[in-house]
Amino acid sequence: MKRLLVTLLMCLAAIAFGQQKEWTVKEVSEKVQRRYEAIHDATARFTQHVKFGFSQIEQNFVGTLTMKKPNKYRVESEHQTFVTDGSTVWAYSPINKQVLIDRYKENENTLSPEQFLLNLPTNYYATLLGGERSGETALITLKLVPKDDQSFVKSMKVWIEEGTWIVRKVEMVDVNDTEKTYTVQDVRMNTNVKDSVFAFTPPPGTEVVDLR
Repeated sequence: MKRLLVTLLMCLAAIAFGQQKEWTVKEVSEKVQRRYEAIHDATARFTQHVKFGFSQIEQNFVGTLTMKKPNKYRVESEHQTFVTDGSTVWAYSPINKQVLIDRYKENENTLSPEQFLLNLPTNYYATLLGGERSGETALITLKLVPKDDQSFVKSMKVWIEEGTWIVRKVEMVDVNDTEKTYTVQDVRMNTNVKDSVFAFTPPPGTEVVDLR
């Protein structure tokens, strides 16, 4: 009778809190990849928390990300605007009233915002850490370790929303032991973002430094 009661309570708890399916790394990776392949453009708000390894100084930022395949993205915060159309990059600092212009470069170690916030990087060994809940949202947590020993990133943890298969949170530790945490909110996908979003015109009085 006691065992029956315990079993019944466990079943009721599973129903009340929502029991998550036991996923494998392969299943999660495949679902995230399929979701990413279905995304043509996306817009999201994000928060960024940075803790510098040496000084232990902490900073918080709020920003927006707009991306469009292939290799077009715009990241805006109060401190910087970063824009690329896939061939040219603009990095604008409103505080310094300066914009740096360069050619867009990508290699196997590139972590573009679209990879970082919406896609699961492929150049990492992945380990499944388990599942958790955030309110009504079921999240799956993976730990990622770079395959390249020379990578600037030491390790990452990503939280993936079960069902939508979108990366909702990323914690990254780099070789300087600086920790960066990104939390993604209000993702809107395939809204036909215009190409004009991925061009940048410096405000009047901005110093232009062209590195091309």
